[in-house]
Amino acid sequence: MLRLTGTIVLAAAMLGWTAVASAEVPATNPSSVQCQQQKIADLEQRINRLQCTQASQADLNAAAQQVLRDADAHEEFLSIGSLPPSYDPNIGFLLQSADGKFSLNPGLLLQIRNETAIRQRIPAGGGGEAGGSGSDLQNGFEIARVRLIFDGNVFSPNLTYYLQLQDDFGESSFSLLDAYVLCRVSDQSPLALKAGQFKDPVWHEENLNEAKQLAVGRTLANAFLGGGQTGHVQGVVLIYDQHALRGQLALHDGYDSINTPFFDAGGRGAEVGAGAGVTPTRFGITSRAEYLAIGDRSPQFNPFSEYDDFTALGDKQDILVLGTGADDSQSGGNNILFHTLDVQYETTGGLALYGAYLGVYRHINHFQGADPGCYYDCGAIAQAAYLLSSRFEVFARYDYTHLDDRALTGIAADNIHEITVGANYYFHDHRVKATLDACWLPNGCPSDVEGAGVLQDDGHAELVIRAQFQLAI
Repeated sequence: MLRLTGTIVLAAAMLGWTAVASAEVPATNPSSVQCQQQKIADLEQRINRLQCTQASQADLNAAAQQVLRDADAHEEFLSIGSLPPSYDPNIGFLLQSADGKFSLNPGLLLQIRNETAIRQRIPAGGGGEAGGSGSDLQNGFEIARVRLIFDGNVFSPNLTYYLQLQDDFGESSFSLLDAYVLCRVSDQSPLALKAGQFKDPVWHEENLNEAKQLAVGRTLANAFLGGGQTGHVQGVVLIYDQHALRGQLALHDGYDSINTPFFDAGGRGAEVGAGAGVTPTRFGITSRAEYLAIGDRSPQFNPFSEYDDFTALGDKQDILVLGTGADDSQSGGNNILFHTLDVQYETTGGLALYGAYLGVYRHINHFQGADPGCYYDCGAIAQAAYLLSSRFEVFARYDYTHLDDRALTGIAADNIHEITVGANYYFHDHRVKATLDACWLPNGCPSDVEGAGVLQDDGHAELVIRAQFQLAI
């Protein structure tokens, strides 16, 4: 700008000098006039060039400022917490925006097992997938579970999501297990709405995370009567959670409707289990309620967090929770009612107790894998765990299953007893732990139950020994 101003002043001075010179020089000298006019034209061209240069520099400065502003905006958008990601002992690895509106918590569950199944007097053709007859021993390793988990929140801490992919028991590819969003009405409201694909909320044992089970496998009662029958469903859930009461009311496509389109719902056909004969389902309604009879809830601590596993490890107070649930699924003229009552008690001294009753009522009007009729299957679970130290825990469990043999022809073991004893060693709570247990089935099992490592041995004794190492991050 100084250079431009100086040039203009110089030009003005020269113009003034030229005017004076013109007054002094006689008008009869045309060559002098032409010379002065050429000089003036040259000065005007120089001034125009300088003005263009200054304008170009201003444009460059403005463009540079815009680039810097865009870079700052992109940096703010991409900035999600510190790098590397933070780690919360209660959550795991966490990527989060500074204002908490966006977060991503990636997780991994890996369970490696060695299992031994010893069966007696297997009848010809009665050995299930493992085959065999007479006395049989099967031993080997397996990757029991591989899970990839992604959860967090978007736009607000009250809008959360959960996604889980599985490759369990040697499946050839990952498949979708859970996929849902959950929206809380507000920070103060006890109401929330969940939509997507999720576990049927009726059963407590089934709804505990696989990483937080007490034994290596869930009970056979759960496999034949409970969550092993209902599985995952697709639908919406209204949730109430305040003070001592938690409740859920779900509308879904019917029990066991995992990964199905809207026109092809779930259900089970002819198989060993209380859900046989009700398929395909049209719709289902599930309710679940839990009451905290012992335990003090505050804004800083929720004792229901101690209810979400079967151990007293890390418990901050004694709790007693009473629960009940039911699922009514319809399939044309057939319908099925799953129901349960359960109780869980834990102390800060290391004792954890759990008991449950499971029942299934079926009303079948036309054949869908089971003959028409009314059937009732039932069972019970009782278990206890005790921490001998901050890392070492012993446990014992008994579960009983009665299958209505009128609906399941051709099986000998309609009364299934399972006695399990074992121990857990917690290297880093549930995140890194080792489990060893043994299951005794005095009447055997009428079908394979891969999740429990139990092989078919209908009507005769079976011993299953399982060792598992778990990594959950």
